[in-house]
Amino acid sequence: MSKTTKIAIPEWQGCVSTVFDFANRLLLIDIDGNEEINRAEIALPDEPMLQRVTSLKNLGVDVLICGAISRPLSFMITGLGIEVLPYISGRIDEVLNAYLTGRLTEQRFSMPGCWPGARKGFGRGHRGRRRCRRRW
Repeated sequence: MSKTTKIAIPEWQGCVSTVFDFANRLLLIDIDGNEEINRAEIALPDEPMLQRVTSLKNLGVDVLICGAISRPLSFMITGLGIEVLPYISGRIDEVLNAYLTGRLTEQRFSMPGCWPGARKGFGRGHRGRRRCRRRW
């Protein structure tokens, strides 16, 4: 018997919300193996970061697929054992299908303007590489 995974995706007009920190709706999807078994929409009230993180944990979320997310919020979420897959863009159903089939790393699901290593997470050996250099 396979383990059920609960995926959370912040939603705006059928697409992944561009910034998780300010999203007001969350789609919760229960996956058994590679099959969706349940889907529910949850309102996310405008609340402090810590309460938003606690809400994810209380909902039993295993994976958060989102657009942009602040470093502090990402660190708090991953600190609770929730996997964060940031900088994702696209229609929810296409993104979910890509996640289930291992294609979420395709360029078409990247947020516009993301640097090549963005989805590898914060603070993993990328220091100094994003610094802008002035050219006179």
